[in-house]
Amino acid sequence: MSARLGLVVNPRSHAVARRGSMLEAAGLDLPGAHFLRLDSFDRLDPCIAQMAAAEVDTIFVEGGDGTLLAVLSACLAPGSGFGTLPDIAVLPGGSTNLAAQLFGFRGRTPGEITRRIKALAHEVEEPKREHHHALRIESSDLDRPAIGFVLSTGSLARAMLYTQREFHGPGRRGGRAVALAIARFLIAPGRYRDSDGHPVMRPSPLTLRGEGIEIDGDHALTLTSSLPRLSLGLAPFWGDGEGGVAITHATWPIRGFRRALARIVLGLTGPGMAAHGLTSYRSDWLDLEHTGPVVVDGEAVLSTGAASLRITTTPPLAFLR
Repeated sequence: MSARLGLVVNPRSHAVARRGSMLEAAGLDLPGAHFLRLDSFDRLDPCIAQMAAAEVDTIFVEGGDGTLLAVLSACLAPGSGFGTLPDIAVLPGGSTNLAAQLFGFRGRTPGEITRRIKALAHEVEEPKREHHHALRIESSDLDRPAIGFVLSTGSLARAMLYTQREFHGPGRRGGRAVALAIARFLIAPGRYRDSDGHPVMRPSPLTLRGEGIEIDGDHALTLTSSLPRLSLGLAPFWGDGEGGVAITHATWPIRGFRRALARIVLGLTGPGMAAHGLTSYRSDWLDLEHTGPVVVDGEAVLSTGAASLRITTTPPLAFLR
């Protein structure tokens, strides 16, 4: 085998559990590949260290956005062993699969995808690479930086966690389920109660600093990303500047909430969103102090306690297409 491959599959991810793993099928014909069935995330760090020691140059990840978050965070962690991050190939295996939609490994069928993996392993096919920055989220409350693509706070973070608990389930996941959840909050934003009995949609304190950004006080939500658009084709960032970190901030209360959310869904964003209390910025860094959950790529990386975050971007990461 010419290329040195690492194959990471999360069998508990929604799509993998439903249809089986493409990486497992490919791995049967690639005995030299380093294969990790991620039954427990406790196995991730030692296996990533083994891949680094073996000089793995390409890691395939089959799972949801949360699985990719874990793999990237492990690979870029201090002491991971990787001097240079390997190429990453993302296969859809979760519920929404934002990363796979935007820069995932291509193939019309599972058979075509497994054929391409084998061809790349034996250098029969020349890999196509696309480079993207990820968010690097640092905090004294985190064991190591979290490396992901979308961070949310406030009511948005609570709504995402509420949706996972109450709306998702067998047969109720994916883009359609996300669209239905948006519709429910659009119709009756004050109806839904969090596990503490308080409304999901409520204010929480936030302090935000960046290049030309100074915000203090109660906020409704923030949404931060290094990507130009999100699931369902949403493009909720319109701030000017060259910074790699885009953030949209909403004051509390959001004025004309239904109309504001409808404008975002329809792609009608821009400076006029200030009439709803929504502003958008770009910066190379953000310092964020927040009391409440912090969700990255659909995963709660911090709980409801007060936390201070430094948000920057990674160097360009190479994704195989």
